[in-house]
Amino acid sequence: MTQITKFWSWFQDNEEAIKNALLLGINTKEVFHHLNRNYRYISKRIGFLIISPSKNQDKYTIIFTADGYRKLFPKIIALEDQAPQLQHFIPQAFIKPIQDKTPYLEGKDEPYIFKKYKIKISQLYMALVDYNITTKQLKINLYIPAYDRINVLDEIEIDLKYLVMEVIGEIAFRKHIKNIEYLDLPEATNGLLSLIELPDYIDYLYKINSRQKTRIF
Repeated sequence: MTQITKFWSWFQDNEEAIKNALLLGINTKEVFHHLNRNYRYISKRIGFLIISPSKNQDKYTIIFTADGYRKLFPKIIALEDQAPQLQHFIPQAFIKPIQDKTPYLEGKDEPYIFKKYKIKISQLYMALVDYNITTKQLKINLYIPAYDRINVLDEIEIDLKYLVMEVIGEIAFRKHIKNIEYLDLPEATNGLLSLIELPDYIDYLYKINSRQKTRIF
């Protein structure tokens, strides 16, 4: 874990520059070149996300993610555990599931802003294609507004997969999602499920399956 210690030492020395690159656009390209270079020394397979401050706190959140890949979990956990006290950032291991679904169900959630477009989770719908009772994994269709226009954008499927992870959490995503097909949202959404309801739907499938196993005739 020496590389993690070195990374945090570099990050702490350059924390002000990273904040200024995010907040003010100062030397952004150069700062993130060095940030990515130092981060890759830990592992080329783990990523990170930086989330802007929320209404409840004034620090950025830097989230370390392994895309649910279990072999990398120890490094992800160590990144959070070994983090020093930071002035402008809060370290977080793994993408955590959304806890308060109310604004999403009411359509009052804030949009996620990617490079060339923005989108709200409340705008996304899904349908179950297949559920494997043995593995507890799902294949789903994800319906996105104007997907026929934005599907040519670089990393669009990576961005959308991240939104699904936001809803159910990185670990549950790896455990339960087998495949996602991305489709344009139809005008009529009858029969489709709002994406924010996916965790409840997975729980429902679990309960149905448990009843079938324990039923006595």
